[in-house]
Amino acid sequence: MYQNLRQLYIDSFSGLTRDIWLLSFITFVNRSGSVVFFFLSIYLAVELNFSKIDIGYIMASHGAGSVAGAFVGGWLTDRVGYYRVMFWSLLSVGFLFFAFSLVKTFWMFCLMGFLTSVIGDAFRPAGMASIVAYGGEELKTRSMSLYRLAINLGIGLGSAIAGILAGLFGYRVLFFVDGVTCIIAALLFIYLMKEEKEVEKKIKHKTPKIIRHSAYQDGWYLIFVLCWFLNAIVFIQIFHVLPLFCKEVLMMSETGVGVLLSYNCVLIAIIEMPLVYILAKKRDQMGYIIWGVILIAMSLVIFNIMGFNIYAAVMSMTLFSIGEIINFPLSSSLALGRSNPNNRGQYMGLYSMAFSVGLIIAPLLGFRIAESYGYAVLWNFMGVLAGIATIGLLYLRKKQIVTLAIER
Repeated sequence: MYQNLRQLYIDSFSGLTRDIWLLSFITFVNRSGSVVFFFLSIYLAVELNFSKIDIGYIMASHGAGSVAGAFVGGWLTDRVGYYRVMFWSLLSVGFLFFAFSLVKTFWMFCLMGFLTSVIGDAFRPAGMASIVAYGGEELKTRSMSLYRLAINLGIGLGSAIAGILAGLFGYRVLFFVDGVTCIIAALLFIYLMKEEKEVEKKIKHKTPKIIRHSAYQDGWYLIFVLCWFLNAIVFIQIFHVLPLFCKEVLMMSETGVGVLLSYNCVLIAIIEMPLVYILAKKRDQMGYIIWGVILIAMSLVIFNIMGFNIYAAVMSMTLFSIGEIINFPLSSSLALGRSNPNNRGQYMGLYSMAFSVGLIIAPLLGFRIAESYGYAVLWNFMGVLAGIATIGLLYLRKKQIVTLAIER
């Protein structure tokens, strides 16, 4: 059994290109400092005495910038290429974080949250679009998993360190850490990476790939993006509302919150690559995406089952991590698979925008429900949203099976 498990790990990491490994390393460096927004709700509530409603609006401004950044990033990727978008996004947002550290007022927090997200999140559709160019069409799912693994390892390390730094030196130091890691990542990117042109290969003896000229005319994909948006609202509660919940209700320290977030990243680091290696070979990937949505929802509902305690928090993060591992790489691979080199930025931009709109709605909705009705109602409401997303994905899965049967 040990030998089989060891071989599974070796196989799951083997065959990936050098460029994907380099891109993942650069992403790890960047994400190891990208923890400001995970601790921002605590900073605003504890040190600056903002209300939950005000915190919700500040987080929503971050989400609004993320929507704009995803759209601009996708648009620019199709016109100037992923390479330039990725470099300038990393470099520019690094300097913006230095300025962000000086902010004290509500409206300036909203403005800087918006600006940093516009610039920083332009990177996301460009980064995802680069996966096929750097990793190849055949390995896009595993390449995306390695890319995500780098993100989560960086966040895991960063969250643990950030919790300690915030406790010792205050929250403002996190803005400087984020800025420095972004600039270092930009310099590593321009030094180590070269722009690769994506070539769409023709595979013999297979049904020709359907050419889709626009993501906005792909009805199946638009429904998928809507379900992805609902899933994002549930997902984002873990990183915006849960830290404050742990601080206020579970009485956890900043270090404890950082360790809990790091636990998520440790699970992803151990499980994701071998699990995705197995799932990538399965035909019914939509079925696994649906299970991912259900597990993410259960990670919040579990508090109303087990009670508001540390054990429930650990179980919550365990369920959430497994759901994320299943859901995210397969969803992004599905989005990549429906695009082509000419509209890759558009498809991934729309995919990123759906998540970014979630960044607007999730904190406003989450903090308002928590303030007005309590956390128990919030967790149940998130379960309802996930249920709607699940129904939508089941419908798409049925349509997908029917389409495949017709093509055969």
